[in-house]
Amino acid sequence: MLPGDAGAVSAAATQVSGAATAVAEAGALVHGQRGALDWTGAAADACDARLGAVESGAGAVESSLTAIAGALTGFAAELAAAEEDARAADDDRRRARARVAADALDLPAWYDYLRARARVWSATGRAEAAAGRAADAVRAALGTDKPAIDALSDAARRDTQVPDDMLDKGSWDQADVRQQGIGSCYLLSSLMGFMRTDDGDALLRRNVRWDALKQGYWVTLYVDGKPTEVFVDGVYDGGVRQPAGTVGLVSVYEAALGIHLGYADLDDGGYPEDAMEMITGRDASSYTTDDTWWPWDDEFGGNRESIAERLADGAAVTADTGGRPDADDVTVQVRRDGELTDIEVDVVGGHAYMVERIDDDGGVWVRNPWGQGNGADGGEVFRMDADEFARIFGRVTVSQAPA
Repeated sequence: MLPGDAGAVSAAATQVSGAATAVAEAGALVHGQRGALDWTGAAADACDARLGAVESGAGAVESSLTAIAGALTGFAAELAAAEEDARAADDDRRRARARVAADALDLPAWYDYLRARARVWSATGRAEAAAGRAADAVRAALGTDKPAIDALSDAARRDTQVPDDMLDKGSWDQADVRQQGIGSCYLLSSLMGFMRTDDGDALLRRNVRWDALKQGYWVTLYVDGKPTEVFVDGVYDGGVRQPAGTVGLVSVYEAALGIHLGYADLDDGGYPEDAMEMITGRDASSYTTDDTWWPWDDEFGGNRESIAERLADGAAVTADTGGRPDADDVTVQVRRDGELTDIEVDVVGGHAYMVERIDDDGGVWVRNPWGQGNGADGGEVFRMDADEFARIFGRVTVSQAPA
C-alpha cells in the first residue's frame, strides 16, 4: 500500500552494518601491520604513509556506513509503523465503504469512510517524511570525512609500483599512449600534444623527478599558476599505459592529478584547458567550432591559421566533441605507404583527441588517446576535412608553446 518495504529496508540496514564491521576489522588489521614495521628510512616512511591513508580511510568508511545503517534502521521502524497504521485504516475504509454501498444515506458510514481515508493519507505522509529524513541522513553520512575516504579510494586504486628508470627508458612517443578505464582523456590528449616536440618533452621532464630515498616521483602541477609538488609512488592499476602494460610518464601524471583532485574528480572528466594550465602554469585558450554571433566567443575557423602556427611552434592542441554524441562510420583519411587512404572510423562523443597537425586547406589530423588497436579508429592518426571536423568536434584548445 505504501511506497517502500520495511522488511527490505531493515535487511539493507543489516547488510550495511555488516559491511561497517568488516571495514573496521580491515582497519584494525592495517593498524596492526603498521605497528609491526621494523625497518626505517624514507621508503619505510612512504609505506607507513600509504598504510596510514588506508587505516584512516577505513575508519571514515566504517563511521559513514554505521551512520547509514542507523538511518536505514530508523526508517525501517517508522515505515513499519506507518504500514501497520495504513493497513488498519484501509480495513476500516473497506468496512465503511461496504456500509455505504448497502445504504447510501448512512451518514455515520460516510463519516467513517472519509476518516479512514484521511488516516491512510496521514500514514503515507509520515512514511514519505521518514524517507526524506533517511535520505538526508544517508547523504550527510556519505559526505562525512570525505578527504579520508578519497585518500582510501586513491590508495586502493594506485597499487601498481612505479619503475625507477621510467624517465630514461620509458616511451616519449605520443602514439604509445593507451588510455584505459579512467576518464582522463582531457589530460592525456594534452600531454600527448606536448610529447610531439623536444621542447614539450623537456617541459614534462623538468616537472617529473625521481626520489631515490622515497622510491617515487615528484610531479610539479600548477594550481592557479603556482607550483604544487605531488608525490607519486604508485599508479592506477586501471590507468593509462605507454604502450599497453607499461608504466610511463603519462601514467605518473595521471596519478599525480588523481592525488591532487581526488580519484572521482579525475575519472569524471574535465577540460583540456584546465589540464594544460596545470601542466604548464600558463594560460591556455579554447575556441568553438560553431559559427557564432556572440562577440566573446573565439571561433576556430577564424583563428585556424594562427592555431596552426602555434601548433607548429610546439603548442599542445586538442579537439574535443564538446558534449556532442558519437559519430559512427565517418570517412577519414590515413597515410599508408606514403598515400592517403580513405577509411571509416567512429568518433567518440564526450571525448578529447590530440591534434597532430593542421593542413593549409583546413584539414585537421587527430589522434585518439585510446591508442593503437582501439575499436573506434584503430589508433592511427587520421585526417578530417574542415567541414567534417567542425560538424563533429565542438571545441579546440591550445596551450602556449613550451618555454
